Amino acid sequence: MKKSQKGVRAGVIGLLAGLVLPAFGAAAETEDDLSPPAGEASAESAETSSADPWEGFNRKVFGLNNSIDRAFFAPAARAYRATTPKAGRRGLRRFLANFSSPSTFINDILQGEFGRAGKTLSRFAINSTIGAGGFADPAAQMGIDGHKEDFGQTLAVWGVESGPYLMLPFFGPSSPRDAFGSLIGLGFQPLTYVRTPPATYARFSLAGANLLAARENALDPLAQIEKDSLDYYSSFRSFYTQARAREIRNGVDDFDALPEFDELNDIE
Repeated sequence: MKKSQKGVRAGVIGLLAGLVLPAFGAAAETEDDLSPPAGEASAESAETSSADPWEGFNRKVFGLNNSIDRAFFAPAARAYRATTPKAGRRGLRRFLANFSSPSTFINDILQGEFGRAGKTLSRFAINSTIGAGGFADPAAQMGIDGHKEDFGQTLAVWGVESGPYLMLPFFGPSSPRDAFGSLIGLGFQPLTYVRTPPATYARFSLAGANLLAARENALDPLAQIEKDSLDYYSSFRSFYTQARAREIRNGVDDFDALPEFDELNDIE
């Protein structure tokens, strides 16, 4: 029974790490421009019925998630920010990004982006050694910039349609394609298959660190979006879907006016 309960808890933590981060990880350290591109708001309104046919359900789930966030995640993120130096928070984000490099490398290969795969491998080798496991980023100083890829992006490159916007209970914004991609990603994490107390502790620790770091990184951008929005749900959906589209296109499109939703950027 105890082993079964541990397995359930580990599964929940794994899903949290794989699915909830899109809600928070999209926000960046650069918060200088939080205004959507001109015309985006009206275009979003015109396309709501087709892009969000499950809006009634999504709004209810968004309200639930927002309540949970305000009660738990946001206060924890503010406490973390208040007690941890900025350099320490940045170092943790770098470490977590470096830890996810093997997954990014696999997705680079699956997408046929061999040049980007080479950069990912180089960054991982450099930052894992002289970068103290990724807490420092000497690879960036050498001109090897980082990026992040996931299996949802790979499915998109392969031509799989996103499906409607979907707000998952507890796990945040997604789509049928991206939710499935997150589950695939869990299968490529070695710790998923290791059933020992240290591995269980590592899964919980990594998931908690990812959630805390991502939510802290999103504190100011999400607060600003909520403050400036007549309809927080619609604004959140618009920013998330545009940011996700930019990620899938590897930044190639007219998304320059959006907040820089990229955890790998270390702009002060």
